[in-house]
Amino acid sequence: MQKITLEKIAADMGVSKVAVYKALNDKKGVSDALREKIKIYADSLGYVGKSSETDIKNKKYLFFVNQDFFLTPSEQFYSPISYFLSAECTKTNSFLQIAFLENTNTVEKMKEVINTFVPNGLFVAGQTKPEVLKYLSSCRLPIVYIDYYSPIYNLHYIYVDNYNSSYMLTKYLIDNGHKKIGFVGNVSVTSSIADRFFGYRKALCEYGIKFDPVWHIDDNLEKNNNLSDVLPESIPTAYVCHCDAAAQKLYTALSLKGLKIPDDVSVVSFDDTPLCDNLFPALTSIGPKKDVFAKKAFNTMIDALNEKSKCSAVPIKAVLTKRDSVKELD
Repeated sequence: MQKITLEKIAADMGVSKVAVYKALNDKKGVSDALREKIKIYADSLGYVGKSSETDIKNKKYLFFVNQDFFLTPSEQFYSPISYFLSAECTKTNSFLQIAFLENTNTVEKMKEVINTFVPNGLFVAGQTKPEVLKYLSSCRLPIVYIDYYSPIYNLHYIYVDNYNSSYMLTKYLIDNGHKKIGFVGNVSVTSSIADRFFGYRKALCEYGIKFDPVWHIDDNLEKNNNLSDVLPESIPTAYVCHCDAAAQKLYTALSLKGLKIPDDVSVVSFDDTPLCDNLFPALTSIGPKKDVFAKKAFNTMIDALNEKSKCSAVPIKAVLTKRDSVKELD
């Protein structure tokens, strides 16, 4: 097929190449009527300009994230995603600036940061307050949510299917002979923890295993420094933890009771952060590849900049990494 060029469009329409260029790139110098005619004719020929390649260069982006999710040493999920995302931005000579979500007057302070930095797009990591979602849904900037999805607001979302990932993780324990399985995590804190809890419950139900509420540690252990009383009197043979940082605290709580992993209790978790290899024994965990997560988020931002869609929901595959924290029962 012959390549459609500016010269051909100009010759066919009897106008200058400069006029065609200005019309297709929304530059001044041509009338609105002529601009519309040129665009319609170019589309009819299947013309593809260079704007899709050049429009993504030299942009500025803000990466909003809760400070606790980013600077706490045990929280190693969003920081690597931001590093990979920054690398993707650098490829287009663009810049990514980290901005923390404040606990008070969140929306007003977000507006201040946005007005000062004047970004071309926003990345928002993790679940935010309803008022933040409402504000962002009315914001004219392209917005990509990372690790969160809401069916209520029309935004762009990149997220892990926590429900089915938890099902897979719990099934892994069941396949290894475990029938007494507990869960660690406060389901009322975030939707991701709730999805992981109900995915765990689905696996138990599907395989005819009774859920015992006594074995549900309804607490985010990663924020708890008093671990002496978190465990129930009756200990299950395995625990599903809502994140790696919570699993780290569970390791400590079990050790205080004189219990060994995985000989006495098997432990699995979510996010597959670098923390997993630093624990002894190394922690079995399920989570997305952080570089893939970042690339998907950046490509979604490019689509949003080019107005290919007003909203999208892109699931990211979670990968189960088996390490040494699970014992196979007879």
